[in-house]
Amino acid sequence: MKTNKLSSDEINGLLGQNGTTDNASSKDFLTKVEMEALTEVLNVSLGGSATVLSSLFSEQISVRAAELSIKQRDQLLSSTRSPFIVVLGEYTGGINGIQLLSLAVEDVQVIAEMMDSGRELKHMREQFQVVEEVFDQMFTSVSQSMGTVLELEVAHSISSMDLIESHDDFPIEKFTEEQWFVEAHYHLVFGTENTISIHLCIPVHVAKQMVNVLTDSLDEDNPEETQEMQFQSTNQSTTDKSKDAGSIPNVQSVQFSSFDETNSDHSEPNNLNMLLDIPLQVTVELGRTKRMVKEILAVSQGSIIELDKLAGEPVDILINNKLIAVGEVVVIDENFGVRVTDILSTADRISKLR
Repeated sequence: MKTNKLSSDEINGLLGQNGTTDNASSKDFLTKVEMEALTEVLNVSLGGSATVLSSLFSEQISVRAAELSIKQRDQLLSSTRSPFIVVLGEYTGGINGIQLLSLAVEDVQVIAEMMDSGRELKHMREQFQVVEEVFDQMFTSVSQSMGTVLELEVAHSISSMDLIESHDDFPIEKFTEEQWFVEAHYHLVFGTENTISIHLCIPVHVAKQMVNVLTDSLDEDNPEETQEMQFQSTNQSTTDKSKDAGSIPNVQSVQFSSFDETNSDHSEPNNLNMLLDIPLQVTVELGRTKRMVKEILAVSQGSIIELDKLAGEPVDILINNKLIAVGEVVVIDENFGVRVTDILSTADRISKLR
């Protein structure tokens, strides 16, 4: 008679650990909460580098988030297509440790061609230089975003790059002595045509540094539970003292503050000073018009759209989209400006708000 129970090897296989948990301790793994926190840190940090990449390639680039997994050193980068390159980087400052990055050679060629479309980079050394420049700027941005999230000074630098012909030739022990890593698979999407896959690997102890900083800051920023416990304790002790005293309550008349002698002269400047640094959006509107949908669809380069104001009429000055004044357009050096000619009365401004 057979049972339907899973063996320990099968359970480890379903968990994606492939029977390697025998030699691992708790410090080699991340809990579910830690994995979620690390996923958020990496996704935000790498997502922030999309702006730098878009500027570098002069094309819209997005970074697709990925799920994280824990892998032993021997299984690292097993899903990367060979031949591939490995980029060894290092975090310093508030976070200290190495980072491994892998990229298929065919994707290296795509990056090199997009970066320098004017000439063909035939030599691998030239392509390496281009990719090194791209990832150096990318992970400089990543480290800055990570430092902002963790409220730490974090820097990143590239140590070396190697070409790996096959996974059997991957000398992982030459890169690091770390045994357990967090691996994430990200996609760089270039417009609508090209998608490049990168594998990001950091040691578990480096991941724990990031997670511990994040969780510690969250605990400091959310002291509600501690305050609630202190309040309940104080409330309880006060109730106990009242019960123990057993005395007659001391009833007194309520003493209200007088509203007749208010010092408004001192309070108004203080309240006004609190508002002086609030930014407001100033807009100068030349004119408006309405058009049918078919007329809008017919607009092309060189089309002329007639506005509802005559030439020489004052332009509207709006603060946070509210009309407060009118003026005339002037030229200041090489920039446009507006000279205020009339400010709306209080009654007019109130009517504009209705």
